[in-house]
Amino acid sequence: MSRKKKILTGLCLGVITTSLLGCSSVKPRKIKYEKPVIKYQVKTNLEEKQKLKLKKEKEIEQMIVDLEAAERREAKLRQQAQKQRQLKKQKAVAHRRYLAKRRANARKPVRRIVAKRSYRVASRVPQRHVRYAELRGDYAGNPQAIAFINKMASQYGFDRGYLNYLFSNAQATPFLKRMAYADAYGSRKSKKRKRRSGRWTRYRNNFLTEKTISKGIQFWRANRVALQRAEDRYGVPQEYILGIIGVETRYGGNVGKNRAIDALAAMGFNNPRRGKYFRDELKSYLLMTRQAGLDPLRPMASYAGALGLCQFMPSNIKRYGVDFDGRGGINLWTPADAIASVANYFSKHGWQRGGTVAVPAMATSRRYRVMKTGFKSKHSLKRLRNRGVIASNLGNISGKASLIKLNTYDGDELWLGGKNFYVITRYNHSSHYAMAVHQLAQAIKARIGGRNVIRQASLDLSVSHYY
Repeated sequence: MSRKKKILTGLCLGVITTSLLGCSSVKPRKIKYEKPVIKYQVKTNLEEKQKLKLKKEKEIEQMIVDLEAAERREAKLRQQAQKQRQLKKQKAVAHRRYLAKRRANARKPVRRIVAKRSYRVASRVPQRHVRYAELRGDYAGNPQAIAFINKMASQYGFDRGYLNYLFSNAQATPFLKRMAYADAYGSRKSKKRKRRSGRWTRYRNNFLTEKTISKGIQFWRANRVALQRAEDRYGVPQEYILGIIGVETRYGGNVGKNRAIDALAAMGFNNPRRGKYFRDELKSYLLMTRQAGLDPLRPMASYAGALGLCQFMPSNIKRYGVDFDGRGGINLWTPADAIASVANYFSKHGWQRGGTVAVPAMATSRRYRVMKTGFKSKHSLKRLRNRGVIASNLGNISGKASLIKLNTYDGDELWLGGKNFYVITRYNHSSHYAMAVHQLAQAIKARIGGRNVIRQASLDLSVSHYY
């Protein structure tokens, strides 16, 4: 065979071989196989469908719960709105009745000028039949309260169950707790704070008002026989008795906003500094109510426990109180007993019959500023003159006098106080207080018409007419 034929034969065989076996440079085509469905895959799909179904059911249930809650809220709001409408109607009806009653009372003829006030105790018979086996309420477990009950039961014959009933009903209000804390620890005041001028002017304006003076005249007209009897017996002018009752309670218009037992219990059982003093006052209060036949839960008092028209502390009722109306017990919520008790208090503290209380003075120089001032100060009249303090009318002040300096918006206002001015400060240890009593007394006296008018008007009425 020739060489050419051999080459052609080789090429043919190569082509045939390549076509049959495939060229090694060309990649073989991959055959796709479908994966067979396995059983666990079918199970997973069913579980997912069940989960979706449960989720939808829960969402539906939650929607139903939310709708029910919304319906309940709407029903509650409707009930509240209905109650508010009913209360509004009740208040409107009560207000109309009040106005009708007021109009009816306005048409009635008024015989007495002074109407009945809150100092009239509504119930004179305490509920001694009520007894508690143990102490409850705000003072349950209070060691001071328990010891006080034991003392009153063993030493003064009080029923222990009745005392448990009283102090279980006593309330330690937040206000009384604050007052007890302030009395024990004092109030925090800034030392750098500068005192403003006009302190006396502001204090005076609280008491010397047209309303207070008019009420004083009304009180005098209703009780002038008792006032005259007290003046004759104790030597204290009527206008100063009126001044004390006016400054203390506005003639019975403000005898206190707290129950006496609440105030005294809060001060006695929650006051570490003066607790013993207030517990003694509470003891005197219970003894006084038992003697007078009053319900201890009814009388009102100041936050410190001062009682009645004249605001006596309970221990002072025993020392200076007077049963002036002869009803068998001292009741300072009645005008006669309050009037006589004030006069007796002044008399026991050294009131000088016919003595001058205070007279206005003026300064011709500033040398008086180095002198001691206040109701405790005592200066001879000669020394006062040497310091430039003079008075146009000294009354019957002789020997020594107190130099009273009152701060007003226009500067210092000077007064000379006599023995009776100091006696007034025994009621309240303040020069401002004594001067307010003095000026209110003089204002009432001037409005009525003076000493002769007061005495003659009192003599026109008989004691039997008053009672």
